[in-house]
Amino acid sequence: MSKPKHERALADTEAQAILSNVRTSPRKLNLVAAMIRNLPAQRAIATLTFSKRRIAHQVRKTLESAIANAENNHQLDVDRLVVTRAEVGRSIVMRRFHARGRGRSAQIEKWFSHMKIVVAEREEVMDDGTIEASTVRTRAPRPARSDHATTPATTALPATVDDEGEAAEQAMSADQTKVADDDGAGHGAPHAAETTPAAEGHAHTDATLSVPSTEGTEAEAAQQSMSDDAAEVADTTGSEHHTPPAGGQGAA
Repeated sequence: MSKPKHERALADTEAQAILSNVRTSPRKLNLVAAMIRNLPAQRAIATLTFSKRRIAHQVRKTLESAIANAENNHQLDVDRLVVTRAEVGRSIVMRRFHARGRGRSAQIEKWFSHMKIVVAEREEVMDDGTIEASTVRTRAPRPARSDHATTPATTALPATVDDEGEAAEQAMSADQTKVADDDGAGHGAPHAAETTPAAEGHAHTDATLSVPSTEGTEAEAAQQSMSDDAAEVADTTGSEHHTPPAGGQGAA
């Protein structure tokens, strides 16, 4: 009694060819296999024919064997064949050695690989040998990254900063004007003329000070301190000019 016949693993529209114990590493063989995956059979043969890799010749012969199996054994249309799978596997590894200096030796590994190519008949293959996008698996395009370098960097200052600075300057000018009017009204024109240069000089000195534009409390503190200084200067000036000398009237 014989064993039951092994069922065919491939579909009726597929054919395969296997390359065993090819003298190359699986990594190098997979580079060649990636060149022909999801390509029409005729274009894959042309790609392998003009490839500069050493193993591409044997891979092309395997692909031609798969095409022949599809045509002769399964009566498939050669013009509609597509390379659906190109699988690479590891085979044996021969270990050798070669002599090194001082009586030592170094190991050499010679890798062997397997490869299976499966071709299938596709109705979506066009007359010019191209395949529609529905049959080829492609990666989705990545979203375009926003270019941050071209975006102009603008720094907008709050509108209240300039308003606070202007308000502070106006308050300082009003305080200086008020001090000058009080001195002129209380002590007469000559005394006002004498104290005006001092007040103007003090006002000019205060105008050169920079008022902080970020904090409202600092601006108010600066205004109050300047007003106190102006009032103190005015009081000192008035006391010096109007204090009568001791015994001046009696001696006269």
